[in-house]
Amino acid sequence: RGHGRNVLITVTLSTFLLAILIITSFAAVDTLFPNNPPNATWCYSIAAYNQTQATGQSCPRLDVTGHQFYWVFTYPGARSYTNLFRVPVNTTVVLDVTSADVFHDFGIIQFKIKTDAIKGRTNTIWFIPFKTGNYTIQCFELCGTGHVGMIATLNVMNVTAFQNWYGSAK
Repeated sequence: RGHGRNVLITVTLSTFLLAILIITSFAAVDTLFPNNPPNATWCYSIAAYNQTQATGQSCPRLDVTGHQFYWVFTYPGARSYTNLFRVPVNTTVVLDVTSADVFHDFGIIQFKIKTDAIKGRTNTIWFIPFKTGNYTIQCFELCGTGHVGMIATLNVMNVTAFQNWYGSAK
């Protein structure tokens, strides 16, 4: 008989505290990443990918294959590069990730993306690089004795430099 009031107070207080935690979490993310929004979250990535497709903008789409203990990046036209790939800034980049041998985990910390690389299966991820520069690509799955050295470089270039490089590399 008297417990109804206690339950109501407990539920109300819990809901209020949960709302405060959620609001402060979003504020913390904005504070931590003022110039680099968390663009690799699922909803934002889907929206960005769909927006790029709707405008007819060309997305670089690369095949990424994990090997013990290196990455191979294959551009359209079957041009492949080991442990280095280049993309234009402010463009949605689509990656089809797989493995040639054992289980790997492809990730770029700065873009908050990570996906499994599994032999016989392709996982697709995408991201938008907002700033030029070099970024580290790592394997996040213990894949053997050379795992620690399974590092590659993402080179984000301005659009003109990328087009010049891509055109001259043919």
